[in-house]
Amino acid sequence: MPATLITPTYLDHKTAVVKPVPTACDAVNGNRIPNSGTLSLEMTSTAGGTVTVAFPNKVDGQTVPPLSYTLTGAQTKMAGGWPVSLYGSEVLVTGSVNTITLVATDAG
Repeated sequence: MPATLITPTYLDHKTAVVKPVPTACDAVNGNRIPNSGTLSLEMTSTAGGTVTVAFPNKVDGQTVPPLSYTLTGAQTKMAGGWPVSLYGSEVLVTGSVNTITLVATDAG
């Protein structure tokens, strides 16, 4: 099956938004998230695990290597700032377990 889409909540300086409800990682199919270059991910775990962010883009014909973030126990981490020219207009996110949740925000 294709990766499950997570639509980022768009932020701007004029209007504050209520923090979105986190989405459980699809540990089987992964998740895909549009990237405008200002995408931020909040990753939260109740029992630990790994989140891998992969990029379908290539630079000079070379695959851009994925990044992995390890969460230990009950923990929240944030990551972001993937320029489209290097990382592409979509990121692929896979959590090792579906107890890891994501909040995607984008200021683009």
